[in-house]
Amino acid sequence: MLAIDEKATIKNARNFFRNDLEKYRALSLSRYAIQSGMPSPVAVSGGLLDQAERKQIVGVDAVATIDQVRDAMDKMQADNRKLLELKYFSRLSILDLCERLGYGHSTVATKLNRALLEFGLIFGLAVFK
Repeated sequence: MLAIDEKATIKNARNFFRNDLEKYRALSLSRYAIQSGMPSPVAVSGGLLDQAERKQIVGVDAVATIDQVRDAMDKMQADNRKLLELKYFSRLSILDLCERLGYGHSTVATKLNRALLEFGLIFGLAVFK
């Protein structure tokens, strides 16, 4: 049986929240920002309509990914989900989390790593040894 590399899985989840999630949010919103008044309803290779279609497809994919993030977080333990929401959606620093939760830095870091591990396992970011 394969063992999970917890450290690498936590790193993947952290990188997803730090780097990828904001890109997916922006892309999911961009699908609605398509230029109007296209010169022709016929798709021309490399033309405006093709670019608009590509933007829609990328936007739809991004929306699906955002939905998958929400689904994964809904499956998480409530305290882990809340911690990730505070850290990555409310953008609280570790020090702010310490003050808000009443724990020391190392305790918050440990709890955050557990939450990231749970998210990584549910969302499919697990790394196996």
